[in-house]
Amino acid sequence: MKRILFIYLLFFTNIAIGQERTLSDSAQISLLTCSPGEELYSAFGHTGIRVTDFKNEFDVVFNYGTFDFEQPGFYTNFIRGRMLYCLAVDRYDNFRQQYIYEGRRVEEQILNLNTEDKKKIFAALFENAKEENRNYRYDFFWDNCCTRPRDVFEKALGDRLTYDYTVLNSDMTMRDALKPWVAKKPWVDFGFDLILGLPCEVPATPRNQTFLPSALQTLIQGATMDGKPFVQEEKVIVDLPFSPKKFEGIHPLLVTLAIMMFGLLLIFFERWKKTHFWWFDFTLFFITGLLGTFFLGMWFFTEHYSVPKNLNVLWLLPSHLVVSFYLLRSHKSKWLSVYFILTFVSLIILLATWGRLPQPFNIAVLPMIVLMANRALRIFLYFKLQQIGERK
Repeated sequence: MKRILFIYLLFFTNIAIGQERTLSDSAQISLLTCSPGEELYSAFGHTGIRVTDFKNEFDVVFNYGTFDFEQPGFYTNFIRGRMLYCLAVDRYDNFRQQYIYEGRRVEEQILNLNTEDKKKIFAALFENAKEENRNYRYDFFWDNCCTRPRDVFEKALGDRLTYDYTVLNSDMTMRDALKPWVAKKPWVDFGFDLILGLPCEVPATPRNQTFLPSALQTLIQGATMDGKPFVQEEKVIVDLPFSPKKFEGIHPLLVTLAIMMFGLLLIFFERWKKTHFWWFDFTLFFITGLLGTFFLGMWFFTEHYSVPKNLNVLWLLPSHLVVSFYLLRSHKSKWLSVYFILTFVSLIILLATWGRLPQPFNIAVLPMIVLMANRALRIFLYFKLQQIGERK
């Protein structure tokens, strides 16, 4: 359906404006900024470029934020950082109705451009929308639905377009720039903090922040073109309040605290029963090892910019994945004592340096680190007590 619509619009646009693909003197080009939606892929909003030319009887939106779940190898490409997005073209009325249906606010900034500049920008958009050019390798921070429109304007207008960078706060990292948008989605925030590595700790300069639609909107609002305001007029085209839903689920911190309390409670039962619950240690270190192996794989085997050098592997040690199976053996090797005392020491060092590492950890992982340190020490003491018993 989307593909048929896309081809029809290219054909319609080509016939309407003639073979030279130019705009009339009354055409307008504007930036559309859409508020965030409820789905994860829409959590940060969206940006589109509207081209209106009523003399040539068309009003379309160039949308760089389109992807297809049915593209071959979609999930594999997503994990490996090879996901393809494309530039699609839609009728403005269809675009607007979609955002009304989703309950998302849309604001428009009509740009102050002369006829030649409009034609130059439209020609670039039309060229990008061709079948052979419309697909591109998506990158969350550096090549998305927001950075592409920015680049189109900058390439077409050159040094004549200047920004007032003081309108955006520059005292933050790229990770920090995400925080306001996931504040009411703690599980998304928790997931981002787990999977995003050291590359996200680079400074979020005002221009770097324009991977976010609201930041680009603010930067464009204060920009000048040939010394004149770049924005000619601002208006709301879908007048709905931007009001994210209040989070009503269980916060991840409460979940990890509950797991920690359960693990600590087991100590009393172990002492009471004079036993050791190896099944719990296996489960704990197997799951954390599995996660660590996944993050390590993302580090080395994907092309995502933001996931390598992830310091979460300091507590999600991939080696746990293998070692955990040795905990299930009836005759346990004594080297496990050395392994888990080293694990305990490393986790204590991690707790001691909390907040001072170059990559911050989500607060919800703190109870898990405390629990793992406790269980690692318990395993070490088990072997020590066994050793004392053998001496007697």
